[in-house]
Amino acid sequence: MADRRDLLGEIVAVCREDLAAPRLTTEHWQESLRACCRELRAWYRSHPGKPALARAEDLTPFGSADLLRPADVLVAFFLDLGLSPQATYRAWPVTVLRVSGFAEMRDAWHDRPPAGSGPAAWTGVPPNPAAGELPHLRRIADVSASEPPDVLFESVLTMLIAGVTAMM
Repeated sequence: MADRRDLLGEIVAVCREDLAAPRLTTEHWQESLRACCRELRAWYRSHPGKPALARAEDLTPFGSADLLRPADVLVAFFLDLGLSPQATYRAWPVTVLRVSGFAEMRDAWHDRPPAGSGPAAWTGVPPNPAAGELPHLRRIADVSASEPPDVLFESVLTMLIAGVTAMM
């Protein structure tokens, strides 16, 4: 590698290799969208830190039709569902943001916990807040400790589908 730009180009190329175009169908669109999001989540998990890298570095010089083809398929899916171009413009990035954000914020902690912490150590709810502090978070602490990330992700998909349905 000659420089940082070459390294970034290689990172994008490696990530692009296993980024498959989603298989979406409007016939059973809710389950189709769920399956697409599960596959996208798995892709983000297999490339930890990719959203952070994309946020920290300008990766636009490495964009290509191959890299954007999955996005084009997702946009076509929303349009085929009957969403307007404006609603599609909103549904597409919200879908990607929910999936990538979950992988980056929840799965990353679970998949690669800090030294000395188990995967279930961080639930998003602070452990043992002082008495009288954070009463609402304390109220959901038991639920957060017993609910695995996959269950929480399915609830994210349920909310996503409800949002898409509302735009139809």
